[in-house]
Amino acid sequence: MNDFLRIDGSEISYTDSGGDGAPLLLIHAAGSGDWFTPLAATPELYGYRVIRMVRAGYTGTPAPAGLTIGDHAGHAAALLRHLDAAPAHVLAHSSGTTIAFQLAFDHPELVRTLLLSEPPLLEALADPKDLDVIGATLGAAIGAAMGATARGDLPAAFDLFMTGVCGPAYRQAMTEALGADLVSQAEDRCRYLFTDEIPALGAWTFTPEAAARLHPPVILIQGSASPPPFHRLIARLATLIPGATTATIAGGDHLYPFTAPKDLAKLITNLCATP
Repeated sequence: MNDFLRIDGSEISYTDSGGDGAPLLLIHAAGSGDWFTPLAATPELYGYRVIRMVRAGYTGTPAPAGLTIGDHAGHAAALLRHLDAAPAHVLAHSSGTTIAFQLAFDHPELVRTLLLSEPPLLEALADPKDLDVIGATLGAAIGAAMGATARGDLPAAFDLFMTGVCGPAYRQAMTEALGADLVSQAEDRCRYLFTDEIPALGAWTFTPEAAARLHPPVILIQGSASPPPFHRLIARLATLIPGATTATIAGGDHLYPFTAPKDLAKLITNLCATP
């Protein structure tokens, strides 16, 4: 069962496995607060204190309008302080990596290791030569999803977005990992993604100068079967972030938190030297 925390008018929720292991904070991707639910339950992580955060806008309570990526990072910082769980290893997937980046920029003392799993194909992060195809494909899918949201058709908006980002197999992967009820819940709660989160992601900035200020160890994670723009994004970040290393989930694509949570857990335990 999730616990809830109010921070400056926003509600987040979390699960905390407790114990004496090193804290591991999980920051989920867009579309569902349950991207890391399968990972948090894997026995491979039993040596860690696993804290799974559900971001504002995904708890079932409306989030204040206009939250920035910096605001979400502030929520993560407040949670770590509330739980006396810092410094923590921080794992984030897709859009959640922008929050992890900002947490490390704004609160470096709270972050022990930064594990960035397939950062999103944003203009600020992607290889410039991929921007045209990203705009023509992913951008079109997001635009259609936002149009469906404006019409009040959240299931269509969710399907358009998830298909555009993850491919048509997303629903089967989510259902097998979470069950049909949590997939339906994600559809019901997806309005925030299109009205607030996507604009916040578009306003977020990442520069080589900012990358050079990152102090904790940074590990960039990718799936071997993910589309080439994700691989080129990872390669670009590896050149921008001093000392960053890259790790790969064999056979995984952008859905690997659902389809290969044990492989991801084993990778974490191998990369984070202090459980």
